[in-house]
Order: sequence, then C-alpha cells, then structure tokens
Amino acid sequence: MKADADLFAKIIGAIQGFGETGATVDEISKAVSLERHTLSKYMNLLRADGRVSYKQIGRARVWFISKSPLQHVFGLSEEDKTYTEKVFSRILSDMPEGILILDFDYNILFANRYLTTLYGNCVGKKFYQTLFNSSQDVSGISALIEGVTEELESCVEDKEGRMLEIKARREKNPDSSFSIIAIIRDVTEKVLYERQIKNLSELQRLLGESVNRSYTIDELASTILKNLCDVIRFNMGDILIYDPTSTSLSTCATIGYPDEPVPLDVEEWKRKIALVTIQRRANFYFNFDHENTNKDEIVQAACRLARIYDLQEIHSILLKTKGEIHGVLLILTRAGRSLSREDRSLLEGLSEMIAGGIAKIKAEEEWKLKTNVLDILAHPIFMITMEGILAYVNPAFLKMWGYDRESEVLGRHYTKFWKEDAKDVIHALRQRGKWEGELLAVRRDGSEFNARLSASLIMGKKGPLQLIGILEFDNGN
Repeated sequence: MKADADLFAKIIGAIQGFGETGATVDEISKAVSLERHTLSKYMNLLRADGRVSYKQIGRARVWFISKSPLQHVFGLSEEDKTYTEKVFSRILSDMPEGILILDFDYNILFANRYLTTLYGNCVGKKFYQTLFNSSQDVSGISALIEGVTEELESCVEDKEGRMLEIKARREKNPDSSFSIIAIIRDVTEKVLYERQIKNLSELQRLLGESVNRSYTIDELASTILKNLCDVIRFNMGDILIYDPTSTSLSTCATIGYPDEPVPLDVEEWKRKIALVTIQRRANFYFNFDHENTNKDEIVQAACRLARIYDLQEIHSILLKTKGEIHGVLLILTRAGRSLSREDRSLLEGLSEMIAGGIAKIKAEEEWKLKTNVLDILAHPIFMITMEGILAYVNPAFLKMWGYDRESEVLGRHYTKFWKEDAKDVIHALRQRGKWEGELLAVRRDGSEFNARLSASLIMGKKGPLQLIGILEFDNGN
C-alpha cells in the first residue's frame, strides 16, 4: 500500500538523518511523529524485510539502515534471529557452493561456510587478495563495481590452483548503495576433465596424422614423442620397440635428453625398466626418494637413472594392442615436476593407439619385405581379391604377359588374361583352399601360351582375404 510505503521511506530517511551512530526508537518516534508502539510495529516489519537492523546497547536498541542484509542476518545471535532468518542462514551456510558479498571497495562483507572452509575467516579482507593473492582484481568483478555490466560469469584460477566458476551481479541495498553478490563454485575437476577430453581429442588427431604420414617406425615414434611433449609437457621420453622373437628392445626415438655424454649404463637402465615392465605386463610408476631402500631390480634401475638426470618421476607404459606388446613408452620428469593424475590417465589411454600405429607400420614393413622377395622371383606371381580383381603382380608377370607398367594390369579382372574361362579356379579355391592345373594364357599382343598355375587361398582372422597364384610355364612357348 502506498501509505505504508511512504511511511517506511519516512522512517528510513529519519534513521539516515542520524548518520552512522544510529537512532533509538524514541529518537525515530519524534522524527516521524508516531506513537512508540505504532513505530515498533513498523520497525519490526522493516527488520523482517532486511532493510533495517539494530544493536543492543544495554537495555536500548539502536537502529541502523542495513547495508548488507545477508551480513546482518549472519551477524545476529541465534536468539535474536526470527524463525525465517534461522532457516535462511542455515540454508546459505550449508550450500555446496560459495556465497560472497562485497562492497564497492572489494571488501568482503559476508562469506558462507563453503568459502570460509577454503579461505578462512575472510570478512573485512580484500576479495582479490584473499582468493587470488593479487594486488588487483583478476576475476572481472571490477566491471560490476564500475557499472559496466549488471551481471558477470567468469572462470578463473585461485591462489591454490583451483578453478573457480564465478557468477555475480550488482544489487541495490536498502540504503541505496550497491553490493556485489557472487556465487562461487570450485569446478577444478570439471575443468580438468574437459581439458583432458580436449587434449585426448587433439592427441588422437595428431597420432592419427602421424600414423598416416609416417613410413618408418622411427619416424612415427619421433613424431609421437613430440606431440605428447607439446600437450603434456614432460622433460624426457623414449619409445622402445619390442621384438618378441628375440625378447629384445631397441630404442627408436628419444626426446629432451641433454647433449653431453652420459654413462653407458644409462641405456641399460632404461632397457631394464622397460623389459621388467613387459615381463610383468603392467605399467610401472616411480617417484624418486633419495633414501629408497627397495631392492627390486626395476626400482634400482629407476633410482640410478633418477640420480643421473635429477628426475622426480619415471613412467613406463606398455604399448599393447589386441594382447600383443609392441614396445614401451618411457616418460621422465625432472625434480619438482609431476604429471597429474589426468595426464597419466591420458598417456595410458593413448598407449593402445600408439601400439596400433606401430603394429600397422610393422605390418607394412613386413609386407614390403615380402613383396621385395616376390619382386625378384623369376616366376610370374599375382594376387587377386575374392572378387577376382588383380591386386598385385610381380615384374616377371608383366614381362611374361608383355606389359610395361603395373597400372596397365592392376584393377582388371583376372579372367581377361586367360584364353579359356578361369572362373572355376576361384570356385575350387573357395572349396579346397588350393588349386593346381594348366590354363591357356593370352598376352597383351594376343599371342597365347600354356602355363601351369599353382594357386592358394590366403586366410585372415575373419575369413578369406586374397588369392595368390604362381605360374610355371613352358619356355618353348
């Protein structure tokens, strides 16, 4: 009602007229010309609304305009709080996020239990010093104080390395001044998780590109180490390739090691760590302690390595895919530098992808070796897909059929090179896995010759892959 609103404004104006010393009910009663019992009713209504508060001085109450209603509520003793104020204060105190009130000079007027647990009793202290140990605001709240904006959302790191999500707004107080009310949450785990997902995505992209662009395992491993170091920021690293036949390890890439000569035993210590990791089929983590008395061979090797390079941590990670071990990734950090739990998880998560890239290039190198052998054989050799399309021919095949280049042959159906219908060959191979017999072949120039063909079916884990044929021919034809 307008009459009550006018009266409330008159009472507040009267209290403000007494300044910072406040006013008693008798003083206010004279100023607004109200009976004492009537004024008391209105004063209690204003207090319930959070617009005025009082201090008990002896038997008298001295009334003030509330600059910060929340600060006032939390400053009251339990017996002086109304039921609503008790419920409200308990809810705010126990909220799983911080509630902060600032004045326009960055002074903290109120902080709930969430914040006092993190930063201690911070009421009366500067906001930016308490949370950020800074000489000026780094959160963006200055934009609210300067009136540039009414609301703010920001994410900033505090003095302890926690990531804080801050949502703040500018609010008008009952005395017409302004305060900043902020809700603050520790979102460190959320930020780290998002950062881990981003790093994982970026590393997967980089590793995928590395596998596609690399022609040798050494080239792939060097690129992988560089990409990992760019994202995770370790000091030194190795990728060692494992040969299960000889149970030996060879270093194919390193990064970060100093140029000066080091003891010859260093390589042996690294191989010892990697070999024991492979034997135990479990990743190895080591944090250096100068007084380490553990006699385990892998720990002893790690201690010696740590002393040489002033290391804090060593991570030995299996490079394994589909149950097959292809090598070990060694990650070393100097004293004072530790990988986070998220970084360690990231490395372990990428290890199978790295192993898959190594396995791919191993298979390609093995295939190149085999094709080189096939290329130098004098007998014509060809491979066809299960659909009968030529996928490989050796130089002897091209020479016998009178072609100059593979491109003139590959991609064509194999029956184009025989005089008689050769479709029965694939049918027989599907049935028996092998076929031998004579066929009449047709050269590029149309001339014909008899050839004895031995063909076999190449099987993969999921079924037949290709057919391979070797020709024996009559030199007189």
